[in-house]
Amino acid sequence: MTTVFIAGSISISRLHDKVVDRINKIVSSDFNVVVGDADGADTSIQECLQRYQAGNVTVYCTGDSPRNNVAEWPVHRVVSKAKPGTRAYFTAKDLEMARDSDYGLMVWDCKSTGTLSNVIELIREKKKSVVFVNKNKDFVTISDVGGLERLVAYMSDHARAKAEEKINLTAKISSIAQEQFSLDIGANGQSSSNPVKDAEPPVPADASPALSESAKLRSALMSALRDHISRAHLNQTQAARVFGVTQPRISDLNRGKVDLFGLDALVNMAAAAGLRVEMRVGAADRPIELR
Repeated sequence: MTTVFIAGSISISRLHDKVVDRINKIVSSDFNVVVGDADGADTSIQECLQRYQAGNVTVYCTGDSPRNNVAEWPVHRVVSKAKPGTRAYFTAKDLEMARDSDYGLMVWDCKSTGTLSNVIELIREKKKSVVFVNKNKDFVTISDVGGLERLVAYMSDHARAKAEEKINLTAKISSIAQEQFSLDIGANGQSSSNPVKDAEPPVPADASPALSESAKLRSALMSALRDHISRAHLNQTQAARVFGVTQPRISDLNRGKVDLFGLDALVNMAAAAGLRVEMRVGAADRPIELR
């Protein structure tokens, strides 16, 4: 049976009607639900589930007992080695909910690093998140690093700075991009029976043709994006908003860090800027055009 991880920012105490309707559909579909025990959105989600008489609910908590369990649902206690009361201590239950679920429904205030971390962890688990962005009162579906970058673009500069301080956001995005790049390598030519998490980023000169071509395509796209930035006279902050990514990602783009970008992410950046990408595949002895 499908299991949904529902969570949200602690600052959100009242759920939007669209979120309530989505939860109602989840309950009506008789899906399993895993939810946390925090104040704010977690408690509001629990109250909503109670109103719809949800039965297949499990409350996850770190420690002996949940802080909130409005309907006395079954409790899954997570053991954490971190110091009680710290971020790492409470994060342990979130990591386990991401592993135990099939997809996530998140309610985000455009600044909470806890909710953002849940989305990131679900991506790592190769699972999608449907995120209700409180700022624009609508849902976005996130399944890869490109979607994550578009989600992060909703954050203010102050919120991004806090995210860098609390969870090292740029490093997490780069790590996911590298993982997806490594998986692309496995799919395009190098067989890999295990997910690659710490692959060497550079593509060597004697790499297989498939790897070299993948790098060439990404390099061509990056060059086109840099040209657009130059023609439009954009600084890095402006370019980040146009492409729907973070400013550090623009810095990586300008420095030509091919290994940190997947094809999907680059195509999504081009689309966000209103650019059209066309690819022509020809014989091996003829050049491949990407424009």
